[in-house]
Amino acid sequence: MVLFSETEEQIFQQTVEWLSSKFSSPPAFIKQSVNGFHLDPYARTFNNEDGNIVYLTAKEFDLLYFLMLHKGQVFTKEQLYDNVWGYDYVSDAKNLTGFIRKLRMKIEPDPHNPKYILTVWGVGYKFNEEKP
Repeated sequence: MVLFSETEEQIFQQTVEWLSSKFSSPPAFIKQSVNGFHLDPYARTFNNEDGNIVYLTAKEFDLLYFLMLHKGQVFTKEQLYDNVWGYDYVSDAKNLTGFIRKLRMKIEPDPHNPKYILTVWGVGYKFNEEKP
């Protein structure tokens, strides 16, 4: 695996920022930082508040990426299945609940009292956009 030097990474980020300023619509983010978390969709890595790498399965990463990309927005289980698994996936509410539970176990300081991936009772789930 080839890693960029810090200078190359800075040049890359500056280029993305410059290109973003020239287009009317914002591009998908390169790296996302929310509440001390750092998510890199290209390397598919996730670092927690302490800077430690948290190992996620492919679907856990996709689910977290989608929720962080749309922080603050509430999604029904059906919307999450459509956007993360795809339209052809046969949804099962227990399956999604299991993914949310496992993801919380990996990223939440207290998984039984989540502060990042929140349940909106009767609707679905959202990623908390405010620093708890």
